[in-house]
Amino acid sequence: MRLGELLLQERLITPEALEEALESQVVHGGRLGTNLVELGLLSEQDLARMLGTQHNAAFASGELTPDPRALEEVDLNHADEHDYLPMRVDATRMSLAVINPHDYGTLDALAFKTGKRVVPVVIPEFRMNQLLRRHCKAFREMRAIDMNAIRPSRTLRGAEKEAAEEKVEDLMSEEEFQSLYAQALHGGAAADGAEPVLELIEIIEEEAVPEVPPAPVVVPAVPAEVPVHPAVQARPVVLVQEPPRTPLTFVEAQAELSGSSDREEVATTVLRYALGKWRRCLLLSVQGSLVTGWRGMGRGVREAAVKRIGIGLQSPSTFSLVRDTRSHYVGPVRRDAASGLFYKLLGGDYPTTAVILPLLVRGKLVHMLYVDNGPGQLTPPDVGELLILSQSVGRSYEAMIRRRKSA
Repeated sequence: MRLGELLLQERLITPEALEEALESQVVHGGRLGTNLVELGLLSEQDLARMLGTQHNAAFASGELTPDPRALEEVDLNHADEHDYLPMRVDATRMSLAVINPHDYGTLDALAFKTGKRVVPVVIPEFRMNQLLRRHCKAFREMRAIDMNAIRPSRTLRGAEKEAAEEKVEDLMSEEEFQSLYAQALHGGAAADGAEPVLELIEIIEEEAVPEVPPAPVVVPAVPAEVPVHPAVQARPVVLVQEPPRTPLTFVEAQAELSGSSDREEVATTVLRYALGKWRRCLLLSVQGSLVTGWRGMGRGVREAAVKRIGIGLQSPSTFSLVRDTRSHYVGPVRRDAASGLFYKLLGGDYPTTAVILPLLVRGKLVHMLYVDNGPGQLTPPDVGELLILSQSVGRSYEAMIRRRKSA
């Protein structure tokens, strides 16, 4: 049984909540459960329990800390590539946090390599991403849930909706946002005195190895901070330049968008068109009062660095102006801490002018398209074709939402 059907059967969500989460999944990506929790429509504990029921496997939720001895048993690059992380190990078996407990190829390979019985423990997708950021220096797109934020939901009504939106809008000050964002990039609590954002500091706790029963069980969280694991220290962060893409004409981009089957195809099409006119092109996701990096192309733009972008919209900024007006912006970007970090991640300085275009789906701002011509350069204000293309993006998402719901 699919997760959505199971949640409806258990009356943990309503049909309206499922519909909204499916729409959100099309636009923001991720798994259905991630979007339900992020919209405040389902608790993480209920999500983990239902994942355990769906897969007939052990499950876990909340902050999780692996045993350093378990991490020594595997190649952390392999763990990053296959979305798993060892949590506990003893003489005969190893418990493994996973998203897909039926990936028998990976489980069998680990059992053969370690000589132990591998027990999969299913956890929510966003928790796995946080673990992999923290312990494998993985690059994963930042989401509102990583900032402990709830995205506004139309399904929530009355006081509940107002409280959720207030929590998003009044989340924190700019200084607090930068601190929390740096922690989110670590996948957990940051070490004291850590250089914000550009470094990933792995913190692993050493603890006793508990038995993992075969029946579903919630693995408790035991947060703590100890020195960095040597296997993690040996893996430097390398931001590799992406290969160049062939630009698309306006007509080609329109045709590509009409046949897009997922959000990644939409992003690739829009960026390849923009690449024919501008040197640096990025698509950003808007999630409540948070803007995160999604995809990027162009001179000096690295996908891995784009995924680390996070901009709070609590304070006045060029990005919050586009959010509030829902209109495109052409001009210099306001110089503040958030934009300074933004350009540092792009590997350069401020342009003389930039263009930021809002992308709407069903009247809701979901993305921003950012383009410029590089540090110190003017950016032509001719965005007529981009405005037309943005409407095609909205229609493409509409078609994908209809297909997702019918499935």
